Amino acid sequence: MGSTVIGGQIAESRAAALVRALLMLATTMGMSRLRVAVAVTLLVFAMACENDPKKDAPVTAENKPQMVEKQATIGSPDGSVVAEFERRIGEYVALQQQLDGTLKAVPKKAAPKEIDAHQRALLALVAKGRPDAKQGDIFVPAMQTFIRGLVRRVVTGPEGGRIKDSLMDENPMGVKIAVNDRYPDTIPLATMPPDILAALPKLPDDLEYRFVGNRLIILDNKAHLIVDFVSDTFDI
Repeated sequence: MGSTVIGGQIAESRAAALVRALLMLATTMGMSRLRVAVAVTLLVFAMACENDPKKDAPVTAENKPQMVEKQATIGSPDGSVVAEFERRIGEYVALQQQLDGTLKAVPKKAAPKEIDAHQRALLALVAKGRPDAKQGDIFVPAMQTFIRGLVRRVVTGPEGGRIKDSLMDENPMGVKIAVNDRYPDTIPLATMPPDILAALPKLPDDLEYRFVGNRLIILDNKAHLIVDFVSDTFDI
Protein backbone atom coordinates (compact mmCIF):
# COMPACT_ATOMS: atom_id res chain seq x y z
CA MET A 1 0.00 0.00 0.00
CA GLY A 2 2.79 2.42 0.96
CA SER A 3 4.74 1.82 -2.24
CA THR A 4 1.60 2.50 -4.33
CA VAL A 5 1.04 5.85 -2.59
CA ILE A 6 4.67 6.90 -3.00
CA GLY A 7 4.64 5.88 -6.66
CA GLY A 8 1.49 7.94 -7.21
CA GLN A 9 3.03 11.00 -5.53
CA ILE A 10 6.14 10.77 -7.72
CA ALA A 11 4.00 10.52 -10.84
CA GLU A 12 1.96 13.57 -9.79
CA SER A 13 5.08 15.69 -9.12
CA ARG A 14 6.49 14.79 -12.53
CA ALA A 15 3.19 15.71 -14.20
CA ALA A 16 3.11 19.07 -12.43
CA ALA A 17 6.69 19.83 -13.50
CA LEU A 18 5.92 18.98 -17.14
CA VAL A 19 2.78 21.13 -17.11
CA ARG A 20 4.75 24.12 -15.80
CA ALA A 21 7.45 23.59 -18.41
CA LEU A 22 4.85 23.37 -21.18
CA LEU A 23 3.17 26.58 -20.03
CA MET A 24 6.47 28.43 -20.02
CA LEU A 25 7.30 27.14 -23.51
CA ALA A 26 3.87 28.06 -24.82
CA THR A 27 4.15 31.59 -23.41
CA THR A 28 7.57 32.04 -25.00
CA MET A 29 6.33 30.84 -28.40
CA GLY A 30 3.15 32.91 -28.24
CA MET A 31 0.72 29.98 -28.39
CA SER A 32 -2.94 30.71 -27.74
CA ARG A 33 -4.50 29.83 -24.38
CA LEU A 34 -6.87 27.37 -26.08
CA ARG A 35 -4.02 25.38 -27.64
CA VAL A 36 -2.14 25.39 -24.34
CA ALA A 37 -5.21 24.11 -22.46
CA VAL A 38 -5.77 21.29 -24.98
CA ALA A 39 -2.09 20.23 -24.83
CA VAL A 40 -2.05 20.22 -21.01
CA THR A 41 -5.27 18.15 -20.86
CA LEU A 42 -3.89 15.53 -23.25
CA LEU A 43 -0.60 15.36 -21.37
CA VAL A 44 -2.26 14.85 -17.98
CA PHE A 45 -4.59 12.17 -19.39
CA ALA A 46 -1.71 10.26 -20.98
CA MET A 47 0.32 10.26 -17.75
CA ALA A 48 -2.68 9.14 -15.69
CA CYS A 49 -3.17 6.12 -17.97
CA GLU A 50 0.52 5.25 -17.90
CA ASN A 51 0.67 5.29 -14.08
CA ASP A 52 -2.57 3.44 -13.33
CA PRO A 53 -1.98 1.66 -9.96
CA LYS A 54 -4.29 -1.17 -10.98
CA LYS A 55 -2.35 -1.68 -14.19
CA ASP A 56 0.99 -1.76 -12.38
CA ALA A 57 -0.20 -3.92 -9.48
CA PRO A 58 1.32 -7.43 -9.24
CA VAL A 59 -0.80 -10.33 -10.45
CA THR A 60 -2.58 -11.99 -7.51
CA ALA A 61 -5.47 -14.38 -6.98
CA GLU A 62 -7.60 -11.34 -6.11
CA ASN A 63 -7.10 -9.21 -9.23
CA LYS A 64 -6.27 -11.96 -11.76
CA PRO A 65 -7.80 -15.19 -10.43
CA GLN A 66 -7.73 -16.84 -13.86
CA MET A 67 -3.94 -16.37 -14.08
CA VAL A 68 -3.07 -17.90 -10.72
CA GLU A 69 -2.66 -21.65 -11.01
CA LYS A 70 -4.41 -23.69 -8.34
CA GLN A 71 -2.09 -25.94 -6.36
CA ALA A 72 -2.27 -29.67 -7.06
CA THR A 73 -4.14 -31.61 -4.40
CA ILE A 74 -2.75 -35.09 -5.13
CA GLY A 75 -0.52 -35.96 -2.23
CA SER A 76 -1.23 -32.65 -0.54
CA PRO A 77 -4.65 -32.73 1.03
CA ASP A 78 -6.11 -29.62 2.58
CA GLY A 79 -6.26 -29.50 6.37
CA SER A 80 -9.84 -30.77 6.50
CA VAL A 81 -8.90 -34.17 5.02
CA VAL A 82 -6.17 -34.84 7.58
CA ALA A 83 -8.34 -33.40 10.37
CA GLU A 84 -11.17 -35.78 9.44
CA PHE A 85 -8.74 -38.71 9.42
CA GLU A 86 -7.44 -37.74 12.86
CA ARG A 87 -10.99 -37.31 14.18
CA ARG A 88 -11.93 -40.83 13.07
CA ILE A 89 -8.73 -42.24 14.55
CA GLY A 90 -9.60 -40.47 17.81
CA GLU A 91 -13.06 -42.03 17.86
CA TYR A 92 -11.58 -45.49 17.36
CA VAL A 93 -8.99 -45.01 20.11
CA ALA A 94 -11.68 -43.75 22.51
CA LEU A 95 -13.74 -46.89 21.88
CA GLN A 96 -10.71 -49.17 22.24
CA GLN A 97 -9.62 -47.58 25.50
CA GLN A 98 -13.14 -47.73 26.93
CA LEU A 99 -13.43 -51.43 26.15
CA ASP A 100 -9.89 -52.18 27.27
CA GLY A 101 -10.76 -50.67 30.64
CA THR A 102 -13.34 -53.41 31.19
CA LEU A 103 -10.65 -56.12 30.97
CA LYS A 104 -8.14 -57.19 33.56
CA ALA A 105 -4.88 -55.30 33.07
CA VAL A 106 -1.96 -57.22 31.61
CA PRO A 107 0.91 -57.60 34.15
CA LYS A 108 4.15 -55.80 33.31
CA LYS A 109 5.96 -59.13 33.19
CA ALA A 110 3.15 -61.02 31.48
CA ALA A 111 3.83 -64.29 29.72
CA PRO A 112 3.21 -64.47 25.95
CA LYS A 113 0.14 -66.59 26.63
CA GLU A 114 -1.35 -63.88 28.85
CA ILE A 115 -0.67 -61.19 26.24
CA ASP A 116 -2.26 -63.30 23.51
CA ALA A 117 -5.35 -63.92 25.65
CA HIS A 118 -5.73 -60.21 26.36
CA GLN A 119 -5.37 -59.35 22.67
CA ARG A 120 -8.05 -61.81 21.64
CA ALA A 121 -10.44 -60.66 24.37
CA LEU A 122 -9.99 -57.01 23.40
CA LEU A 123 -10.35 -57.79 19.68
CA ALA A 124 -13.67 -59.52 20.35
CA LEU A 125 -14.94 -56.48 22.28
CA VAL A 126 -13.77 -53.97 19.64
CA ALA A 127 -15.25 -56.00 16.77
CA LYS A 128 -18.53 -56.22 18.68
CA GLY A 129 -18.36 -52.49 19.45
CA ARG A 130 -18.18 -51.57 15.76
CA PRO A 131 -20.04 -54.40 13.99
CA ASP A 132 -20.55 -52.48 10.74
CA ALA A 133 -16.92 -51.39 10.33
CA LYS A 134 -15.63 -51.66 6.76
CA GLN A 135 -12.68 -50.66 4.61
CA GLY A 136 -12.70 -46.89 4.08
CA ASP A 137 -14.37 -45.94 7.36
CA ILE A 138 -11.18 -44.25 8.59
CA PHE A 139 -9.24 -43.96 5.34
CA VAL A 140 -11.98 -42.04 3.53
CA PRO A 141 -11.63 -41.71 -0.28
CA ALA A 142 -9.80 -38.37 -0.15
CA MET A 143 -7.37 -39.76 2.41
CA GLN A 144 -6.83 -42.88 0.32
CA THR A 145 -5.88 -40.66 -2.64
CA PHE A 146 -3.41 -38.80 -0.45
CA ILE A 147 -1.83 -42.02 0.87
CA ARG A 148 -1.45 -43.52 -2.60
CA GLY A 149 0.10 -40.34 -3.96
CA LEU A 150 2.49 -40.09 -1.03
CA VAL A 151 3.70 -43.70 -1.21
CA ARG A 152 4.07 -43.64 -4.99
CA ARG A 153 6.09 -40.42 -4.91
CA VAL A 154 8.49 -41.93 -2.39
CA VAL A 155 8.99 -45.27 -4.18
CA THR A 156 9.45 -43.58 -7.58
CA GLY A 157 11.78 -40.85 -6.30
CA PRO A 158 15.60 -40.68 -6.43
CA GLU A 159 15.93 -43.24 -3.62
CA GLY A 160 12.89 -45.21 -4.77
CA GLY A 161 14.77 -48.41 -5.62
CA ARG A 162 16.38 -48.66 -2.21
CA ILE A 163 13.15 -47.77 -0.42
CA LYS A 164 11.09 -50.27 -2.38
CA ASP A 165 13.63 -53.03 -1.68
CA SER A 166 13.32 -52.20 2.01
CA LEU A 167 9.55 -52.14 1.70
CA MET A 168 9.42 -55.56 0.08
CA ASP A 169 11.79 -57.16 2.58
CA GLU A 170 9.71 -59.72 4.49
CA ASN A 171 6.56 -58.04 3.19
CA PRO A 172 3.82 -60.70 3.13
CA MET A 173 2.29 -61.09 -0.34
CA GLY A 174 -1.05 -62.57 -1.37
CA VAL A 175 -2.48 -62.52 2.15
CA LYS A 176 -6.20 -62.00 2.69
CA ILE A 177 -7.03 -59.28 5.22
CA ALA A 178 -10.23 -57.64 6.42
CA VAL A 179 -11.23 -54.82 8.75
CA ASN A 180 -11.88 -56.00 12.33
CA ASP A 181 -9.94 -59.23 11.69
CA ARG A 182 -6.91 -60.33 13.67
CA TYR A 183 -3.59 -59.71 11.93
CA PRO A 184 -2.60 -63.18 10.64
CA ASP A 185 -0.38 -65.03 13.12
CA THR A 186 1.37 -66.88 10.30
CA ILE A 187 2.96 -63.82 8.66
CA PRO A 188 5.63 -61.46 10.02
CA LEU A 189 5.16 -57.75 10.65
CA ALA A 190 7.06 -56.04 7.84
CA THR A 191 9.35 -53.18 8.85
CA MET A 192 8.12 -49.74 7.75
CA PRO A 193 10.61 -47.75 5.62
CA PRO A 194 11.50 -44.58 7.61
CA ASP A 195 11.05 -42.37 4.51
CA ILE A 196 7.40 -43.38 4.19
CA LEU A 197 6.70 -43.49 7.92
CA ALA A 198 8.02 -39.95 8.40
CA ALA A 199 5.65 -38.60 5.74
CA LEU A 200 2.50 -40.22 7.12
CA PRO A 201 0.24 -38.55 9.72
CA LYS A 202 1.32 -39.53 13.23
CA LEU A 203 -0.75 -42.20 14.97
CA PRO A 204 -1.50 -42.66 18.71
CA ASP A 205 0.78 -45.01 20.64
CA ASP A 206 -1.49 -48.08 20.41
CA LEU A 207 -1.74 -47.88 16.60
CA GLU A 208 0.85 -48.29 13.85
CA TYR A 209 1.18 -48.45 10.08
CA ARG A 210 2.23 -51.67 8.40
CA PHE A 211 2.33 -52.96 4.83
CA VAL A 212 0.71 -56.21 3.78
CA GLY A 213 1.64 -56.55 0.12
CA ASN A 214 0.88 -53.14 -1.39
CA ARG A 215 -1.84 -52.42 1.16
CA LEU A 216 -1.11 -49.97 3.95
CA ILE A 217 -2.92 -51.01 7.12
CA ILE A 218 -3.52 -49.46 10.53
CA LEU A 219 -2.81 -52.10 13.15
CA ASP A 220 -4.12 -51.94 16.70
CA ASN A 221 -1.22 -53.38 18.72
CA LYS A 222 -3.26 -54.02 21.86
CA ALA A 223 -5.94 -56.00 20.06
CA HIS A 224 -3.74 -57.19 17.17
CA LEU A 225 -6.62 -56.01 15.00
CA ILE A 226 -6.72 -54.48 11.50
CA VAL A 227 -8.47 -51.14 11.95
CA ASP A 228 -8.54 -50.08 8.28
CA PHE A 229 -6.37 -50.20 5.16
CA VAL A 230 -5.62 -48.59 1.79
CA SER A 231 -5.18 -50.91 -1.18
CA ASP A 232 -2.89 -50.48 -4.23
CA THR A 233 -0.54 -47.95 -2.67
CA PHE A 234 2.27 -48.89 -5.09
CA ASP A 235 2.93 -51.18 -8.05
CA ILE A 236 4.29 -54.60 -7.16
